[in-house]
Amino acid sequence: MGKTMLEHTEPLVYKTLDRFFHHYVQKRDVERALDLISDQVYIVGIGENEVAIGKQAFRQLTETRTALLPIPVTYAIHNYAQVQRTPGCWDCFCLLELHVVPPSGVQVICRIRLTAGLHREGERYLIDVLHVSQASQLPGCKECLPLKFISQGMDTLSSSTRQELLELIGQIMPGGILGWYAKEGFPLYVANEQLLHMAGYDSYQDFEQDIQGLVLNSIHPDDRDYIHSELMGITTPGDQYEVEYRMKRKDGSYFWVHDIGRLITADDGQPAIISILTDISNKMNAMSSLEQAAATDPLTGIYNRKAAKKLILHLMQTTSSYLFLMMDLDNFKLVNDIYGHKQGDQVLCGMADLLTKSFRKTDVVCRLGGDEFAVFVPDCEELSSMRDKIQALISSYQDMILQHWPAAHSSLSVGGVWGCAPRSFSDLYQFADEMLYQVKKHQKGQLKIRTLD
Repeated sequence: MGKTMLEHTEPLVYKTLDRFFHHYVQKRDVERALDLISDQVYIVGIGENEVAIGKQAFRQLTETRTALLPIPVTYAIHNYAQVQRTPGCWDCFCLLELHVVPPSGVQVICRIRLTAGLHREGERYLIDVLHVSQASQLPGCKECLPLKFISQGMDTLSSSTRQELLELIGQIMPGGILGWYAKEGFPLYVANEQLLHMAGYDSYQDFEQDIQGLVLNSIHPDDRDYIHSELMGITTPGDQYEVEYRMKRKDGSYFWVHDIGRLITADDGQPAIISILTDISNKMNAMSSLEQAAATDPLTGIYNRKAAKKLILHLMQTTSSYLFLMMDLDNFKLVNDIYGHKQGDQVLCGMADLLTKSFRKTDVVCRLGGDEFAVFVPDCEELSSMRDKIQALISSYQDMILQHWPAAHSSLSVGGVWGCAPRSFSDLYQFADEMLYQVKKHQKGQLKIRTLD
């Protein structure tokens, strides 16, 4: 098998993809092919009912198709590349070349661009998604097929054999087909059954009416400017793009799609874009969960120091004024010594809960480490009202301690800085820490704020 592999890749990913096509395309061994795919695999063929979501559905679809094409099919993988999306998850790209020798003896070569998604389970990788990324239409096909064939002797194949070949290749292509004219708003051109199924629509007319005939209306409002800019830049026939965005379902919810398409000339002579869309919601949700886990303190659930620092630096560029607070739980060691470390954890979680309830969702609330917390309040114009809020927070913490851990005599000390000019995180930390030190040195359980020049 021909291949070109990039350096710094995971060899097992390529081997898994290669073994899958060996069993599935060449050997037609359904069971061994099934062993290499995820239980939640997403595979869609080109026929109206060729939708397989999950391993069992894929098994049923495959078993009905494996006997349709008795002609030997061999393959080669070219221009292979892979990219690690998240730890243990890889996206792969390659040119899959299929060789068919019909009874006439004239070889037919079919080349398709393939994208695949795999994830690691234990010591092996499993396939989640398979996606063909080139599209064109062959004479006699009733539907715009998501395939591009470069063939030798294609005319020697009978129409039935050609259709069987297309169905075989179609089994490895997940995704719906969507087309639109390359004009403002992207007027709808075509949508197949798979796309309508993905988005929850009963018919083409239902979809067209809901989006008012404009594909741009099916895209999440927050993603429209980016997608509009990307796709309006496609001006030369054959130009190809690859984007990800959120698409609307009929029920008003949104799902993530991976969209690969290219500019073509429609039947009426107008420039249009034909694309293949794959539902990647599970992958995006998993990525979001990983990002959320990396950004939060595992005990309290609020931001950790690293994530808070990044957010504060970002907000600092746009806010007109701000308040940065550092907080320390006085005598916290006594909570652990008297009541035990599990109860100490309860105090930390209780403090995080008080902070979350006291401040806005737009404020950055974090645990810096140990018993030290911080809050960044952007657009803080009125300092007197913030003082009242913080004093109420100190009192609430005192009440919580007296109710559950009175013997520790713990209190909440707060030091902060208020300013308008942008500052680095280290400067904010240093200035606020100086205020906190003065509070703890002279009278714990109090608040001290400095106004910066």
